Amino acid sequence: QFSQQVTARALNTQENPDVIVTNCYKELSGPSLARLPVRNNIKRRIRMLRQNNQIVKEPNDPQFQSVPTQLTLNHRQEQFLQCDTGPGDDRILIFSSPEQLHVLQTSQDFLVDGTFKVVPEIFYQLFIIHAVYRQHTVPVVYALLRRKDAGTYTRLFDEIVKIDPNWLPASVMMDFEQASVSSLKKKFRSVSLSGCYFHLRQIIHRKLQSLGHQAQCQTDSTFSHNIHKIAALAFLDPNSTLNGFEPFCEQLDAQYDNILDYFEETYIGKLRSNRVRRKPLLEINLWSMHHRTTQLSLTTNNSAEAYHRQAHRRRKRATC
Repeated sequence: QFSQQVTARALNTQENPDVIVTNCYKELSGPSLARLPVRNNIKRRIRMLRQNNQIVKEPNDPQFQSVPTQLTLNHRQEQFLQCDTGPGDDRILIFSSPEQLHVLQTSQDFLVDGTFKVVPEIFYQLFIIHAVYRQHTVPVVYALLRRKDAGTYTRLFDEIVKIDPNWLPASVMMDFEQASVSSLKKKFRSVSLSGCYFHLRQIIHRKLQSLGHQAQCQTDSTFSHNIHKIAALAFLDPNSTLNGFEPFCEQLDAQYDNILDYFEETYIGKLRSNRVRRKPLLEINLWSMHHRTTQLSLTTNNSAEAYHRQAHRRRKRATC
């Protein structure tokens, strides 16, 4: 079985030989390990297998004809490539194993996030859908995308529904990217969308940096504490957010004006002269954590971020 796993990974992945050996070792007990050939001999065999099989090189143009058959399967020899939209500048590849598709079909709550560090050069991002399954977050769909615009996301969700016509997510947690938010809303009218609190804090922090408040946040504890209070508005009931925001603003002096102006325009809605607020760029229900907190649901997609970091480390090892 060890030999079969090594052969399958050698021929069907582009993993570094050392990574293949390490991963296959994990499946064995101590006595079994003792009977194996020397590690360097196994690695030499992997290199010979690849030379004989002429492993496919990574394409450098989205017009490539098709994905080689051996790369459409996972290490269990199951169908993994579920969709290839074909040669073209807007090409999309979607991957999911039969087991992952089963989890996709039987789950209601999802996290979505993109990473840009582990993609082939001809693609822009790897977009991953994670399911909340048996109190764990499990990656169920991987999509290689050329862009991150609304049209691309709409095509992606259309293709996933073709793969699984019954997929109807009840809730999706994501970052605050407008393109993916609008595409999900358009495709799934009843879905409950929620931003990630970690991303909200990141966005506020980056805005503070751009406004020149970085040093003040680090040295002025009162200023920093009040910034934390702005982010904490996310835990109020959405119907009470305005009642929390307005009196809080009145307590702060002019040094907070620029960050409050930004937060109001983006997350609350600017007040018109007729005392009616404009629609914010991001609706309160999207960034509010109140419902998720009271329902003991996830408030961040840190588990998805951790998965991306792990994938990035594996990719670096595989190309060493």
